[in-house]
Amino acid sequence: MREAAQEACAAGFDAVFDQAMRALLVDEFARVGAHEGTVWLLDAQRESLVPRFNSGPHAEKFVDRFRQSLRSGMISMVVAMEQPICENDVNKNAYQDPTLDQELELQTCAMLAVPFLFVGELRGVVSCVQLRRTDSAEADPPGFRAGHLHALQLRVGILSRLIEARLLALCLGLEGLA
Repeated sequence: MREAAQEACAAGFDAVFDQAMRALLVDEFARVGAHEGTVWLLDAQRESLVPRFNSGPHAEKFVDRFRQSLRSGMISMVVAMEQPICENDVNKNAYQDPTLDQELELQTCAMLAVPFLFVGELRGVVSCVQLRRTDSAEADPPGFRAGHLHALQLRVGILSRLIEARLLALCLGLEGLA
């Protein structure tokens, strides 16, 4: 199971993270008022987080391409502390790494980020954000509440169990039941 989980964190995530799991997360992102969300998984060296899924319109530009160093950024802080965060002033937070925002010409205004564990180990982070274009004069989005963070934590817990069940079925050769 541990080897299968490691493979899932590498290039094999799409084989494990099926359409129903995607729908579960995308529904939760919308329910909490996020513009989009991302599943970030640790790379093999545990030096970076790699986006393996994103629900937004810019996904093709950074999923499986971008690397978020564990030495900077708020989602990296979630890995280091293994604690969730709810931050409504991301653009004012000194821990925020603006690299991806700059590449996408967006500004992250609010973020929920939850540790993502399966098969007994921290494997990454699930985050969702409220954004605005960098050239926009619009006010910041309304942000998230503590209840939103709790709801996302519950859904990520369910997702973890679904992934574990899928990995177990694959390991036992029961792909048709997975």
